Amino acid sequence: MFVNLLVGTLTVFITMGIQIAAVVYMLQYLFMVLSRKDKRNGSKSRTTYVISMMMTLLFVGHLIQVAVWAFLFMQLDEFTDFATAFYHSMVNFASLGYGDIVMSEDWRLLGAIEASAGVLMFGVSAGALLSIMSFLLTHSDQFKGQINKLQKNRHGEH
Repeated sequence: MFVNLLVGTLTVFITMGIQIAAVVYMLQYLFMVLSRKDKRNGSKSRTTYVISMMMTLLFVGHLIQVAVWAFLFMQLDEFTDFATAFYHSMVNFASLGYGDIVMSEDWRLLGAIEASAGVLMFGVSAGALLSIMSFLLTHSDQFKGQINKLQKNRHGEH
């Protein structure tokens, strides 16, 4: 069990590094896009594009993390082909727990550790996306105008 915890913890640290890198890169990209001076700064299409790019980057980061776990499972001789290892890893990472493919008793604790890491990483992604969407929506001139209209209508009704 100690070896499982050690190997699992080291892999969690690797996946945390990937997640942190994805979030930092995402923020750098956001600041680069926002620093551009053009007429579309507050447009809905630009905001949609930025949010789509953020989501894509975070999803790719999750896929890389799943691949890291799958590679580990291959190194431990739990699977003979990468496709099965990746599928099993994705099921663990997403906390689905289908149970159609099960690791050996020697290493099955890693599945639970990966699921715990996946929940944490999805939470970080959700928090980062929420923060960025909130920032974009509150700093967009077009959305500010719509929010002001809603507030005026709401205050006018009372």
